[in-house]
Amino acid sequence: MNDSTNQAQLTDDICRRTAVLLLSAERGRDPGYPLDSSLISKWCAELGFPQRIRSFTREQFDQLRLVNLHYARGGTRHELIKKLREIKNDRN
Repeated sequence: MNDSTNQAQLTDDICRRTAVLLLSAERGRDPGYPLDSSLISKWCAELGFPQRIRSFTREQFDQLRLVNLHYARGGTRHELIKKLREIKNDRN
């Protein structure tokens, strides 16, 4: 996909399947071998999203992208949870 297609897709809610494919592409994964959907569910739980969420707002998808990037760079779950807590505390 080109950048204009990506931007057009990100203006509305993003269905879960599209989110998986976009996150997989950001990781350099072959479209035939996308990230596992259960991995996305785990990330959603870490971010406090509702269970069995079927589509994501732009803000939610951006949060998933940050998690994806964190893990792609070799970050740990412990580090991620610490960052998420810091962000949550900063908002309060």
